[in-house]
Amino acid sequence: MALATAAELALGGPSERPVSPAAMDSTWSPSTANHPPKAIKKITCLGSGFVGGPTSAVVAFKSSIEVTVVDTNADKIAAWQSNALPIYEPGLYEIVRAVRGNDPAGQHSKDHGTFQTANNHHPTRPRLFFSTEIDQAIRDADLIFVCVNTPTKTHGIGKGSAADLDFVESATRTIARVATQDTIVVEKSTVPCNTAQSIREIVSCPQSTGRGVRFDVLSNPEFLAEGTAVRDLLRPDRIIIGSLPTPSGLRAAASLAEVYGQWVPRERIITMNLWSAELSKLAANAMLAQRISSVNALSAICEVTGANVDEVSHACGLDSRIGPQMLNAGPGFGGSCFQKDIFNIVYLSESLHLYEIADYWRAIIDMNEHQKQRFTKRIISCLYNNLAGKKLAVLGFAFKKNTSDTRESPAITLVTNFLTERARVAIYDPRVPQQQIWRELADNGCDPEMLKRNVSVCSSAYTACEAADAVVIVTEWDEFSNKTVTAVTPIAKENQQIRADPGTIKNTASLNTRPKIADLRVSTSTRSGVENTAGFRIPARKGAGIVIKDPKNGEIKTFNPQQSLLASNPVQSPLAKSSNFDSLPHQNISLLLRDPNVLPERTDRSVLGSSAVSLANVPSHVPIDEHLQAIEVTSNPNESGRLDWARIASSMRKPMFVFDGRNILDHGKLEALGFRVEVIGKRGTAARERQT
Repeated sequence: MALATAAELALGGPSERPVSPAAMDSTWSPSTANHPPKAIKKITCLGSGFVGGPTSAVVAFKSSIEVTVVDTNADKIAAWQSNALPIYEPGLYEIVRAVRGNDPAGQHSKDHGTFQTANNHHPTRPRLFFSTEIDQAIRDADLIFVCVNTPTKTHGIGKGSAADLDFVESATRTIARVATQDTIVVEKSTVPCNTAQSIREIVSCPQSTGRGVRFDVLSNPEFLAEGTAVRDLLRPDRIIIGSLPTPSGLRAAASLAEVYGQWVPRERIITMNLWSAELSKLAANAMLAQRISSVNALSAICEVTGANVDEVSHACGLDSRIGPQMLNAGPGFGGSCFQKDIFNIVYLSESLHLYEIADYWRAIIDMNEHQKQRFTKRIISCLYNNLAGKKLAVLGFAFKKNTSDTRESPAITLVTNFLTERARVAIYDPRVPQQQIWRELADNGCDPEMLKRNVSVCSSAYTACEAADAVVIVTEWDEFSNKTVTAVTPIAKENQQIRADPGTIKNTASLNTRPKIADLRVSTSTRSGVENTAGFRIPARKGAGIVIKDPKNGEIKTFNPQQSLLASNPVQSPLAKSSNFDSLPHQNISLLLRDPNVLPERTDRSVLGSSAVSLANVPSHVPIDEHLQAIEVTSNPNESGRLDWARIASSMRKPMFVFDGRNILDHGKLEALGFRVEVIGKRGTAARERQT
């Protein structure tokens, strides 16, 4: 097993997931495939969006393959070549910077030129390139990922449900026209069933076959969740590869499996036919969306009966047949995939004259839209059936936390509804650019003049909430939450569901450590040490290694308080003289600690949820859980980035309302500050007052 870097540590570390017997039967292996793979040395990715960019970065990071990402959008390519990537995903910047060619910060010569990569023992070199030279990249490629956009059609037959394959067809025709060598074409965009067959027909035209060029077409759907895309790529549940059952098709599938096999366990690389691969992506997203709509439907019952949707979801999630994932009630699902993929299934079902099947899947979309409207009506009702002239602070515009994607975000519908009611709206999101918010609202039909008059996009939550009548939580960003996170001690270990092998952080008192706020992180380590995000190896020798990352500029440094400095860029701060956390030189500086004295050959961990785990004010005599492999610490609990709700309360108009669309707030604390609180799936302040 490859050694994990700290980029991977920060994303949760590797984990073992069960594989079903059925999956094992269809798993690719050299002995069953019996088709020698083609050596893949160069990959070209057509499309630099949420799929193409992260996928290419991780392939380059975890393999020895040269990957070139091309796009017709020169501005987007320039952004990928800069320090301000066009999309936000946790861990993506560090990986891109580690392997990017022509890095603007010159990191390959300074920081990354000699570190050992996680998957081999050779010094890294630039392997990831971004370009607008599409034709040349196609000619150079052994394998091409097609990662172009496939939006829902807005015209003609299938309008509103069928996928628009214009970009896929254009990319395919370019490949057929330009390629000069035998090439494997990999369909990664989310597409309707039988699209691979259409691609095969296009690339098999006389224009290409007349040049003696052979193409093999594979379906390799992505299963990335935005906000965890890098983690999903580093440690996927499964890799699906669909191919024709011909010797050439199986050889192409084996070639792609070899690419992923450089870091993905072989039992998780599954081969199947093209139709099954294409439908598996649509089916997976449809089933996930179905879970969200189901719990949202239950949330309406809870609000009327007095049941608590969180308690109901928790009880259901404890059933091993159901599990806890995707059972959080909210204002509705968003993102680029769920709605689009369900519409694809609806259109496919109708095309096959399976109208009852189409109606079943369409009901999931209907419930999702109903949830947005129901939340809007509850807000209007609580604000005395009148929003005219009132200011609503909308916190969060991305469709979920840890992403800058706003496609199909519930915030778009909610803000549009508020504007229709003549409200004034102030919007804050920590990751979504201002122009993107304006564009989404305009594309949703909002009048530009009305937007100018009644909408403001703010640079902070405090500005958005100033003089507001109500706060509406739409995205579950951690900084909005005021919930207390339980301190982790050996006694609380089982409650936190820590699953770990024995041994790492010990004797922390000897380092004068008294952490205030901590994120637990996980890792895979070997006896030779552990790597951090920038690639510096912390040797497995006596004394705990410390990795320091300044969140303001992403700069990463390493320091060993008991030994010598381990990095080429030593820490120029009081920390270099003292390991006491109280002397940290910067706000929110992060540290990664781990004791290398006890390192099992392989240590697997599970992620402890998505929120930070607080170790606030842990006395020095209380031992931190001895089974922890890594711990990330910030210098001050008041600098953890969370909102000061007392400050917000002091600036709002009275009476003050909070509408918690994501159930991320401690409602008792808010009510103590004078807020009237309403939350999806629970009775709010108004209902409880009516009861009494």
